[in-house]
Amino acid sequence: MYQHAFVIHTKRHSWYRAAAGALAFVASTPAFAQNTPPRGVSYGLELAFSSGHADRGFLISDRPVVQPVSWVGWNGAAFSVWSSVPLTPNTDGTRPHIMELELGREHHWGKFTIEPAARMYFYHEALSRESDRSLEGWLFLSYDVGPFSLFTNQSLDVQTYPGAYFVDAGIESERHVSSPLDIGARLGAGFASARFNDAYAGVPQPALDRIRTDAWLTVSAKRLYISPRVEYSTIIDPAVRAAVPQPSYVLFRLTLGGEF
Repeated sequence: MYQHAFVIHTKRHSWYRAAAGALAFVASTPAFAQNTPPRGVSYGLELAFSSGHADRGFLISDRPVVQPVSWVGWNGAAFSVWSSVPLTPNTDGTRPHIMELELGREHHWGKFTIEPAARMYFYHEALSRESDRSLEGWLFLSYDVGPFSLFTNQSLDVQTYPGAYFVDAGIESERHVSSPLDIGARLGAGFASARFNDAYAGVPQPALDRIRTDAWLTVSAKRLYISPRVEYSTIIDPAVRAAVPQPSYVLFRLTLGGEF
């Protein structure tokens, strides 16, 4: 797992075995998949400018970054390529470059939305030439209860840090205000396994790591959109909080994108 102040060197595991298992997890189609209507081919791209970058409560970049992403989707499945490029070095002198490849498939079953995914990330420290990579299985779940949705996003490392598990859970609401404008907000908390906290913070104990909230608005014009967002996160477990240099942060983000 890539980290803010240092990188754990990649351990040698069987990448092909891990990748095959994760892709089989994504490709499997449960019985309720028949409720997902067929969709044609779509593609899109975004360019985001952010005051920094964090991963599940841990700040990776505390200086501005640019984050492009492109994706292609078909019949509920999507493949995306995302990256984070720092514009200036962090306050500790690091300059982390990150790339993620993700393959997922979304299913709908009544008010439930379920999306299994496989994500592989590559971390490269430009100044020290350190690098890291791993493969994670993800499961995104949400339940629509009308004015808001309940959600949980779960990840499990299956390659370099097996057993590193993290789950975010909370409540989210997005409302259509007018023809071009939508606004949304989310509140949640994150729990991490001992393996996850050991990899990220050197604290080998499970914990309720953090609480977070974010808000955004989206202005659309046909297939194009612009979306500013603000996020606040703070680590609340005392041991994990003491082990990281910046346990609390506020990030501002502006995204320009289009889907076709």
